[in-house]
Amino acid sequence: MYLKHLSSLEFLTYVGFFTVVVAALWRLLPGKALPVRTVPYRDEQLGAHDPKLAKYFVAGGGFLVLGGLHMVVKNLPWTAEWLARAGYPGHLVRDLANTHVMIVGGGTLIATGLCWYVLPRMVGRPLASEALAQCAFWFTAVGLLVFYVAFVGNGIAIGRLVAHGWDYEAAKASMGKWYKVPVGIGAGVMGLGYWCFAANVFLTVFHARLVRVPKPSGHLWKFLATGAAGLTVGTVQGVIQVAPAQADWLYRAGHAGEWIDPISHAHINLVTGLTMLVAGAVFYLVPLLGGTPPSRKVANTCFYLLLCGSLAFYAAALYLGFHEGRLVVRRGLTPEQAEEATSLHPYLIMAAGVAMFAAFWLLLAVLVRCFRRARGSSRLFVFAGCAALAVGTLQGPVQAVPAVHDLLDRGGDAGGVIVNLHAQLNMLGGLMVILVGVALALLADLGGLSRRRVVRTTLVGASAGMAVYYAGAMAFSALEAHAVAGGSTFATAVADLQPWPALVLTPAALAVLGGFGAYALAASMPVAFRSASRDAARPRSPATSCRWRSSASRASAGSSPASRSPRRSCSSSGRCSPGL
Repeated sequence: MYLKHLSSLEFLTYVGFFTVVVAALWRLLPGKALPVRTVPYRDEQLGAHDPKLAKYFVAGGGFLVLGGLHMVVKNLPWTAEWLARAGYPGHLVRDLANTHVMIVGGGTLIATGLCWYVLPRMVGRPLASEALAQCAFWFTAVGLLVFYVAFVGNGIAIGRLVAHGWDYEAAKASMGKWYKVPVGIGAGVMGLGYWCFAANVFLTVFHARLVRVPKPSGHLWKFLATGAAGLTVGTVQGVIQVAPAQADWLYRAGHAGEWIDPISHAHINLVTGLTMLVAGAVFYLVPLLGGTPPSRKVANTCFYLLLCGSLAFYAAALYLGFHEGRLVVRRGLTPEQAEEATSLHPYLIMAAGVAMFAAFWLLLAVLVRCFRRARGSSRLFVFAGCAALAVGTLQGPVQAVPAVHDLLDRGGDAGGVIVNLHAQLNMLGGLMVILVGVALALLADLGGLSRRRVVRTTLVGASAGMAVYYAGAMAFSALEAHAVAGGSTFATAVADLQPWPALVLTPAALAVLGGFGAYALAASMPVAFRSASRDAARPRSPATSCRWRSSASRASAGSSPASRSPRRSCSSSGRCSPGL
């Protein structure tokens, strides 16, 4: 009976996931035991995938530019008013499509490129599968593009019907397969990309146990493995919740269903997933970027606190979503009544939120300490990203306070925009700025063309533009929420404030677009990068390999005085001398 009611999308999803699992087990359980290796791999073996890293940074920049254009268009006066009139379909276009294309397309792809660079050097062996690495990139990129186009196209088509008086569910049903098929295909293919990435990470870490050589940064692998696991759980949940039956249930649950999507879904992907990947990669690259790496004890403390805090919040959000959503859907309660009937609601959210907040602030403090004496632009990117994360993570516990939560609920869709701004600042102004800065520094170190003007434009445009965008959107959304709480509709509240929001938010979005566009320009200088990457994959002379050995030695020294020694440069004879 279950197979009889299994949809084609669910069947293909399960087949795809099962295929990845079988492929991983095939690599994990070979016909004969792999030999123990006591000789370190050569540099060119560990960097075998380096020549293919360019596409991750270029594609990430392309998706960031696409998302920046989306930000500009959605804040134009007539676009903003139409999206407000469109109701929930407007939310699909304004928030969900824009967030996915920038965070998944920009953040995840860039983080994947960094992961493929640092993971082999952490665990002391090459990637387990080049094929899985390639599949991870192409499935993620193609699936995201299909998912984005499907969300935007269906959001506009359904929004036109809603704006003319249709009910959302009736308008969505009228789309038929035009909604279900592209959204399902995009989510499923994107999920396959994530699962290939996770499988490759797990296989590489698993096989590395047979490489019995010194691994000074070996303790950092758990950041990448946990990040891959978090992304796997989040994408499995994402594929399930876009299936028609689950999507309809979440919509009927109203605000109670939002604890499942987007809150729990976003946090497991972005905190347990992407943040762990970024933290592990940055901790490893700190010496290469001129900073002081954290000690093993400090890194482990950051890891376990962030893991416990993020999982506690994820579990609390899932429980509240299912429990209160069932009260709304089955018993006919309103989301507010369901929340009042759940006596544990405020305590769960506050406790889990404070735990995750404390873990995040410890991570930010460690990053600032690591880079406070670093030279070059990477320090400014990290400081700017940490500042944005400090503000964004502070907003999280504040909006979980019962009084503030009630105000946001009374603000309707405008209150929902304020909640979404919390995620946008954390991801675009925080993690994305750090990722872009580290990627630019790594590109320059590998031989890519790095121009100060491009780097400066990226930093100022992305950071300052996002700061103005966040402050302006928070102010205008608060005014709109006040109007909605007073009896106005969201569409009327948005229209009454125009054109002032557009005059502030559109230039800010243009600045963000300019910043990410400058990064995309720097990352898309492929000739020099590819040639340098090919050179990096060949056997190195003592002169060319000296710089990396110096950085690795500082990484192994932890926070000892030796780790704070100046960077070294190499003469043509192969000898190292202190550099500026």
